[in-house]
Amino acid sequence: MTSGGRPNGTVEVFEQAATSYDRTGVSFFGPFGAELVRRAGIRPGERVLDVGCGRGAVLFPAAEATGPTGHVTGIDLAPAMVTLTAEDVARAGLTHVDVRLGDAQRPDFPPGGFDVVLAGLVVFLLPEPGQALGTYRRLLRPASRLAISTFAAVDPAFVAAMDALAAHLPTDRQRPAPAADPFADDRVITATMAAAGFAVTAISEYRVESRFRDVDHWTEWMWSHGGRALLRHIPADRLDAATTDAGRALEPARLAGGGLTLTTAIRITVATARPAAARQESPS
Repeated sequence: MTSGGRPNGTVEVFEQAATSYDRTGVSFFGPFGAELVRRAGIRPGERVLDVGCGRGAVLFPAAEATGPTGHVTGIDLAPAMVTLTAEDVARAGLTHVDVRLGDAQRPDFPPGGFDVVLAGLVVFLLPEPGQALGTYRRLLRPASRLAISTFAAVDPAFVAAMDALAAHLPTDRQRPAPAADPFADDRVITATMAAAGFAVTAISEYRVESRFRDVDHWTEWMWSHGGRALLRHIPADRLDAATTDAGRALEPARLAGGGLTLTTAIRITVATARPAAARQESPS
């Protein structure tokens, strides 16, 4: 798979995870998707684009918000995600929803065709987030809305577990040093949005507590989403030791009655598309 003409390992990861993605009994993507839609303020009859739709955590709440008088289009670059989500849409009888193969970096739609663009936990995964935001701006009608979610804080026990797993990576597969984050805080987000032609109207945080039966359940969940990108590079003969070390790192998250709990916070940014003239007059 490619995105923008370059090999895209991220797409491969989500293609492999598609059958179990958001299907392991863990409360995570669903609550985040529903909250993103709620704060986007979608109204009945609006036309909505969901970029990087995955298995529909944002798509289905958006479809409920627009109602049958509106329309929701979901795109994803992983063919298995598209196929499985389209089947879910058909089973639900949602005739005002369509799901198609498409690149969240460069959605291929005519300008001004949408009232709302939604991007749930996806923009920071793209090769050029600022360019993607600029494309979303062109797809929106004047004064229309963009709503995105990005990570604000992850549980310290999760960070420690990821570090424990990474310690088992081969020397040629070490995790890269963190790059500058265009969504690091409210000030940076506002500047990133402004550069793409948006005026931020609200930035808010939302937290979700995710519960796991045990470390095996946590590991199953890790394989079902982007965590697979790390796990798949750990040699098979090191996986047991790696997950054992991760389990030790997760001990602070253990509940008195059994199981584990991890808390994750996201930022939800809602912005309006500025008129072209206003963008031209803004200082660079």
